[in-house]
Parts: sequence; structure tokens; C-alpha cells
Amino acid sequence: MAAHRQTRINEELMHALSEAVRQLKDPRIMSSVVTITDVDCAKDLKTANVYYSFFSPKYTEKDIKTALKSAQGYLRTYLAKNINLRETPLLNFVYDDSIQRGNRISELLREVMPEEKDGEQ
Repeated sequence: MAAHRQTRINEELMHALSEAVRQLKDPRIMSSVVTITDVDCAKDLKTANVYYSFFSPKYTEKDIKTALKSAQGYLRTYLAKNINLRETPLLNFVYDDSIQRGNRISELLREVMPEEKDGEQ
């Protein structure tokens, strides 16, 4: 029962944070595509790891993390207004590189597997 509640809280936090990130006015965020991929809230609801990925030709992982950290106050206020929790968790931002790892694995598989010629199976 408790695990189901934790899962629901994590999903609600993820959806609310995704919406809030789209409203940020920071140029590092506005000129990048930042996606909240997951949220893992502690059982006591005091802290939450917020996993994010991004695409930006201009900014680095460090730039985006700095922008998110600087917006933490706004994001927590947004959560407090939109999610009914006794305590709004402190947010810890963690870069999620699973998309890049997946792309790298795909590249390696393409290199290893021979190209199939038309008509051959």
C-alpha cells in the first residue's frame, strides 16, 4: 500500500515539475529542451531526486543544472501551490544520461551487425 502511494506522489511531482520547468524564464532553460524524466521522493517527503535530460546545442550539463538549482525556490513554490503535501520536498537535480547511453549502444550495434543487403535475409 505504501509503495503505491509513493509511486503516485513521484508521478504527481514529475508532472507538476514538467509543467513548472516549461514556465521558467531563464534563457538557459528557454533555449533548451529540458525534460523531467523521473522523480524519486524520499519516504519522509523531505527530499526528492529530480532526474532530467536536455537537448541544447549551446549549453552544457553544468549550465542546465545551475539554471535548475537557481530556479529551485520557484519550483518548490509551484509544487506547494499545486500539490497537496504536508511538506514540500527539497529538490536535488540529477542529470539522466540514459538517452545518450541508449544512442551509444545503438551506434555500437550498428557497427557490429553487418548491413543487410536488399533482398537478402
